[in-house]
Amino acid sequence: MLSHIYRLIKNFELEHGIHPNLLHLNHIHIEYLKAAFDAGYSLERIMNVLDMELIIEEDIMHPHVAWTTVAQTRIAC
Repeated sequence: MLSHIYRLIKNFELEHGIHPNLLHLNHIHIEYLKAAFDAGYSLERIMNVLDMELIIEEDIMHPHVAWTTVAQTRIAC
């Protein structure tokens, strides 16, 4: 999952010239992402490493990234 998200980020940067700041995942995606990190990494720490905010959408089939100027508020997952 981490390598897939990394490719999404790089492709977005190449296409738009800016690092995306939103990552859209469902709870299953989140579990796969967390499994790619050591157990000591919280979801908040993972999102800090990725330098993105998390949007949880249970109805999405595939992770995707986006960019927005709207300030986001983090919520505990």
